[in-house]
This record gives sequence, C-alpha cells and structure tokens, in this order.
Amino acid sequence: MFRRQDDGVACHSGRAYDPSEYHLGLHVASLFVVLAVSSLACAFPLLVLRFPRLRIPSSVLFTVRHFGTGVLLATAFVHLLPTAFISLGDPCLSGFWTDDYPAMPGAIALAAIFLIAGIEMTFSPEKRCCAAPIGSSGITTNNARGEGDEEQRSGSVARQLSDTPTITRPQQGRNESHEHSDEEFDDFKIKLSAEQEYHKAFLQVVLLECGILFHSVFIGMNLSVSAGSEFIILWIAIVFHQLFEGLALGARIAALKWPPNAVKPWVMCLAYGCTTPIGQAIGLGLHSSYSPDSEAGLLLVGIMNAISAGLLIYASLTELLVEDFLSDRSWRTLRGLRRVGACSWVVLGAIGMSLIGAWA
Repeated sequence: MFRRQDDGVACHSGRAYDPSEYHLGLHVASLFVVLAVSSLACAFPLLVLRFPRLRIPSSVLFTVRHFGTGVLLATAFVHLLPTAFISLGDPCLSGFWTDDYPAMPGAIALAAIFLIAGIEMTFSPEKRCCAAPIGSSGITTNNARGEGDEEQRSGSVARQLSDTPTITRPQQGRNESHEHSDEEFDDFKIKLSAEQEYHKAFLQVVLLECGILFHSVFIGMNLSVSAGSEFIILWIAIVFHQLFEGLALGARIAALKWPPNAVKPWVMCLAYGCTTPIGQAIGLGLHSSYSPDSEAGLLLVGIMNAISAGLLIYASLTELLVEDFLSDRSWRTLRGLRRVGACSWVVLGAIGMSLIGAWA
C-alpha cells in the first residue's frame, strides 16, 4: 500500500514488494545461515585460544584484531551514519526532519557519544585510583638524598593530583615558579591492579558490543522484509558484514584475560550471533505489514542507526584506535614493522567494510 504526501511523493505504508516474489523457505534458510556465520565468526578467536591444537598462528589473531578495528570504523561512518541521514531525510517524513532540522541524525549520534562517555566515566575503575587525599601544599627541595628526597617526592604526588598547574620551590635562597616536566611525573602514573585492568577492559568490550548489537536487529528486519533480487544481494552483503564484524568483536573479547572456564565470553559471542537472526524472525512475522520505507519504519531505522553510529564511533576511536596506536603502552608493545602492519590491516578492514556498506 502507498500513501501520498502533499507534494506528490509516494510513500509506503505496508508491504513494499510483490507477494509473489517473497520466498518464505529461502528467508528461513537465510536466518540459520546468518546465525551460523555470526556465531562462528565471533567465537573463532576464542576457539583458537581455547584449543591450541588447532595450530592457528598468533599472527592470525593479530590480523583479525586490527582488521576488525577498520571494519568497525567503517561500519559507523560508512554504513550507519549515512543510512541514518538517508532514512531521516526521506521526503515521506514531516518537514521537521527534512527541512527544519535535517542535521538530527548527527545530533542523535552526538548525544549517544556523550551518553556512552558518561557511562564509562561513571563505572571506570580509574576514578577510584585518584581518590587519594591531597596532603601537601608545597614541595621542598633538598640536595641531599634520603628524607629530603622522600619529602620532595611526596609533594610532587600531591601537586600532580591537584588542579594547580605550577609549583613554588626555594632555589638559591629565593622562590621561583615553574611548570612540571613530563619526566618529573614518570614515576607517578596511575597504575591499576590486575582486577581493575580486567574490569576496565571488560567495560570497554561491553560498550563496544552494545554499539554493534543495537543496529543488528534492524539489519535482520530489513533482510526479512525484502524480496526478489534485492533480497539475494542484501543477504550476501549481510553475511559478509556479520563475518567481518563478528571477527572484530570476537578478537576483542578473546583479548581479555578471562578466568579459567569463564562463561561470559561465550555468552557475548552467542548474543552477537543471535541478534541479527532475532531481527530476521521479527521481520518474518511482520513482513506482510511492516515496511522499512513507511514513516514508522524510516523513523525507527534512522534513529536506531544514528544511536548505533554514535556508540560505535566512540568505541572504535577511543577504545580501539587510540588504545592500540596512541597510548603509552602501544608505543612499548607495537613498534617497527608490527606497527606498520597493524595500521595497514586497519586501513584494509575499513576499505573492505566500506565496499560492503554500499549494499548492506
């Protein structure tokens, strides 16, 4: 069925295809194919670590990890955000979306970024490490070793934890203000315990998975309400989409230091594997009445994709790209040709997912 806007644009309000082109058996088969590909792709890095007899080189996990970073970046920028702008800019929607505030998808993505940053700040274990009381209000310099050095070191810590950017210390009988150098604080960097490191990394992976799962349901719904040649093309594209994205997420899950026989990583893989098929099942039940080109469908898909784009942009940039390539730890562990190789895999992953994003 169609409805017409005042400007004559034909808009779908129900089924958007010829019923004779809809092959129910093929759609059901596609659900199980997507379920298998998604689950196995996400679980693959875990299986490699769990079963060393598979003899999968460590370089494979290295490649999957960084290739996946590029995949997730491209998913956010090439697939989700443009789709949100297209959906919410459709002429079938009211003038608020198309004329009054066409930048709404960007605003929604920005709000999602603020939300996810707030969640991470609230639950970050690092804030507990910086809650020590500030005791000293100054620093005393002593040329002798021993108690004078300890007092100076204690004062440095207090000043580092305060908001005061400068200090005053006596030198040659007079006070002079100067700014701390980076070297002066090298010994006072925040250090998390092993348990805190685990909780921090776990929170990052959970936020990353939330950004992925949020839009997966609607990918499945769109697949199930398509028909004919459009369905075949979309099915193939989504299979590759789920494969790459699953490997990316699985590599991050496997990188955590899980306790022996932990169940959580397998549950996270299963959650990723089932989300798109759940969307397909919903689409199968609603395929005769739901249309992604209807006003409700456009708003639903557009808003959810904008939110997912914000979540993935934040997670893939701050938790993956910055952590892997710009953090202090990365400069110690990723050097020379390994760094060049990792950067190359990120770019290749982004290119590959950008090409798939033209159809999925």
